[in-house]
Amino acid sequence: MTRPRPADDAGTDTGTDPAADDLRVLAVALHDLSRAVRRAEGAHEGGLPALPPTEFEVMRYVDARPGTSVGGVAAGLRLRQSNVSAAVRGLVARGLVERSADADDRRVTRLHPTPHARERRQPVEAGWARTLGAALADLPAADAEAVRRAAAPLARLAARTAERRA
Repeated sequence: MTRPRPADDAGTDTGTDPAADDLRVLAVALHDLSRAVRRAEGAHEGGLPALPPTEFEVMRYVDARPGTSVGGVAAGLRLRQSNVSAAVRGLVARGLVERSADADDRRVTRLHPTPHARERRQPVEAGWARTLGAALADLPAADAEAVRRAAAPLARLAARTAERRA
């Protein structure tokens, strides 16, 4: 696993743009943090084992965009339609996604999160928050506060990044 360098080491590589290196360090840190949080206790809350990565991404996409199609998910996540179809089958089997025919075009299947999926979301996210809280408690107070202050801007950055990909 790639480890980000401490911030005070950022930009010390010969020939590297310090701003670009800072962004690389941030990207790696966010990726590693996301994986660590997802694999922690929160992923097992809500009465189900953790979802495979593709099912997890498809579930989040469907939850954010109820009524989307398999093709819409594939395009939005830049996945093969066959992989999305397999993930949807798994999610349907787990009772997390429902399929319904499009009212205007019966050839198109619409995807919706089930009530069970929505019930499962809160305890999973609460578990993630506990995981982060425990990790933040191990950081120096100033670092923990800086991370807490960055939460809203990071959420906006995530949304903006997703919009740019769409």
